[in-house]
Amino acid sequence: MIARGKTNRLKFIQTVSKMMAVVLTAVTVLTVSPGAGHAEPGFPQITSATAEVSSNNTAVTVTFNTYALPAGSLADLMADIQIERTGSEEPVDLAADNASNAISMNEDGALIITLNNALTGTDNSIRIAAGAVMNKEDRLSASDITVTSIAAHDISAPVFTGSLSGDGRWVHLYFDENFSLNVPDGATEEQANAFLSSQISVAGDGEHFVPFTDHEGSAYQNNSSELYLNYDNDMKIISGTDTVIRIASGTLKDAAGNLNAEMNLHVSPPVIQSVVVSNDNHDVELTFNKEVLNNTISDDSLKSKIYLVRTLVSGQEKAFKALVAQDTLSIESNKLHIHFAEALSGTEIQIVINGGAFKDLAGNVRDQNTVSGFLETAVGGIDPSPADTTMPAYLYYSVSDDYQDITFVFDEEIFNAKGDDSKFLENVQWYDPSRNQWFSTLPSDVTFTFSGSKLIMHFPAPLSGRQYYYQFYPGHFMDAAGNVLTDYVSTNWITPQNPATGISYNGGYFSGDGRFLSLAFNSNTALADQTLVDGVSHLSEYITLSTDHGVTYSALDPQDVVSLHDSQINIIFHNAKQQGSVKIKVSPGVLSDLYDSKRNSAVEATIAYNTPELTGYFFSNTDSEFVFADNVAWREHVGKITVYDSNMGVYRTLNASEYVLSEGKLTLARGIFAEGNYYRVIVDAEGYSSKYFEGRTHKSSEVFYVTAPVVTADNGITATIRLFNNAYDEEVNGNQNIIFELFDGAVPVSIVAANLKLNTGTYSANFNVANAAANPNYTVKAYVVSRYGTDPSNLGLNLATVKTPLELDLAILAANQNSNND
Repeated sequence: MIARGKTNRLKFIQTVSKMMAVVLTAVTVLTVSPGAGHAEPGFPQITSATAEVSSNNTAVTVTFNTYALPAGSLADLMADIQIERTGSEEPVDLAADNASNAISMNEDGALIITLNNALTGTDNSIRIAAGAVMNKEDRLSASDITVTSIAAHDISAPVFTGSLSGDGRWVHLYFDENFSLNVPDGATEEQANAFLSSQISVAGDGEHFVPFTDHEGSAYQNNSSELYLNYDNDMKIISGTDTVIRIASGTLKDAAGNLNAEMNLHVSPPVIQSVVVSNDNHDVELTFNKEVLNNTISDDSLKSKIYLVRTLVSGQEKAFKALVAQDTLSIESNKLHIHFAEALSGTEIQIVINGGAFKDLAGNVRDQNTVSGFLETAVGGIDPSPADTTMPAYLYYSVSDDYQDITFVFDEEIFNAKGDDSKFLENVQWYDPSRNQWFSTLPSDVTFTFSGSKLIMHFPAPLSGRQYYYQFYPGHFMDAAGNVLTDYVSTNWITPQNPATGISYNGGYFSGDGRFLSLAFNSNTALADQTLVDGVSHLSEYITLSTDHGVTYSALDPQDVVSLHDSQINIIFHNAKQQGSVKIKVSPGVLSDLYDSKRNSAVEATIAYNTPELTGYFFSNTDSEFVFADNVAWREHVGKITVYDSNMGVYRTLNASEYVLSEGKLTLARGIFAEGNYYRVIVDAEGYSSKYFEGRTHKSSEVFYVTAPVVTADNGITATIRLFNNAYDEEVNGNQNIIFELFDGAVPVSIVAANLKLNTGTYSANFNVANAAANPNYTVKAYVVSRYGTDPSNLGLNLATVKTPLELDLAILAANQNSNND
């Protein structure tokens, strides 16, 4: 680049050269004594410089090693200056950096560069071209002058860069720099955590904030640039798709002393809203509720986190298929486009996305697998025999009676993924009670035996300490296809010896939609009530309850009923509790063992899980209705409904069009559930424990099998049916009525209906008619329906299929055999 300033400077240099030639000519005629020196110039040449940044990072003062002047105009000088900012790959002209940048020279001969955009970071540099400046004797700088490692002042408080969350119960919050909590010097960890908790509030809907301290949980600084939050009692911090965490001003402080202003952190990760397949079945478009970005290192890495899954046999078997090299994908705003080289076909196909694949613009990431709705494609199927690409699943563990063996059980045959026993012993965290220490490698005398789907860990001597704990890190187990288990495998605390202790609280739970509360104690025998006076218990007087998170406690209502049964206190509330959780206190010494050798310690505990019970069935061919005793407070705080497919082990957050929550009823839209699959539904409401209910999907008419009524005319008309509950193994039952309707020919005469929790068995109804024996036209029909109320024309859904007695017997026999096999 030859700038106008360089042209002028070139003429200047040529003029100076001519002058120097004259001087040199003059010097040659002087008489100089041999060995005499010559006169040095009065000012050194400009060869180096230093830089100082202003307090607001918008000005840089470059001070040269001697007084400096521009060789030409200021415009010429500016054309000879380049800047390289932190993170840039190469320097750019100062004007190209920003057209509003400007320069000046101060009275001390320093160059002042005024920047329109403030400097950031610690690795900025300024380059001034050779010949751009000169000293007082007009001697030009002979080479480029570069000042490096110019550090901007830290004037910004920590900035939120995103979050990582699983199902919403916990969340990691990340920031762009190291910080500390703004607590006094010498504050303990407990005090710091209490301060942090007091500075946080959460709005599940993004608007109505609740102090973090209203619920039990943990809040602490996880490392130098990260916070960690979680709620206890299975409550969700992220209870909706618009959750905001507010951090009060002055909570975080960086190394430069900058304090944060109030921060409203939008932490809900993106969720799938819908999925659409192109007409030719080659392209799938997944729409999220917000703009998404690839959170992996490349498109290929993202592809490895996405795969197809298809139900093969009524939910009992799944075919998984990864994307192949010819498949492509792209992200456009809130949409993921996937092009399949081979056209999709078949039914009950879904797309599974592994956790960590996507983030939103705020940097929020879901650390949990999720699944789309079902893809509507042409009739057919994908590869019916996919390669085994699923890792083994850990089921449970058991301890031998002599405490010398621990057996770990998986869902398929497993092998040592480490190659040899010595490697297998490594990366196993365990607690040794004899040394009161944690270790990460098992002793060499511990042996292992792989046997089918089991690993047997054998100890040279029985475990005899107070308590033990074992956890295998990911990468220890693999199946026959080489799929390695990437989850942790852990025991609970193992206590070979459990010394006798006093009677202590062992947990509590609500039931009956908040009408009943039970408090359990750690006694293997019945407890005695030590509050009896003349045979009358005063136990209720020693129990207080708080419905405002422990701010105030009140005595129980005089109409509440308190009783002691075995090792459990039961409370029946006159007015059901509808809060998500309550705190309860029980005075010490009011309970004892039968011999009064030990008494209870004081109880102060939070009991949550106070959510309504939902009953209903999962249907594949129509909407699924679940009813509950209406709890307005809970219903109005529901922010998210998630469906878990237990066959795949994946979650899907429903969008607003897929469910309706109304007074006493939750309706889930048709198309969410595939026939034969086993599902869990999780309803998250801010301030309440998550509500779970689960069951296997049926066609609505296949919930029950029923025989045609057998009618007798003794003492009126009696109709009898045999009924088989085809959904006998479900956790959720209800929402059914059995109806017997009497006809005289084609004319309905009478009806008998009952809302029962029906099961396999015999049911009958009697109609009191005087001429039963004389009228051969009487017939009875029987139905099992999902609804029967004041409108007899609206019976809801038919839940039963008529079978012959033999067909019913065969169905019952098959069900019993399946149950025995399980």
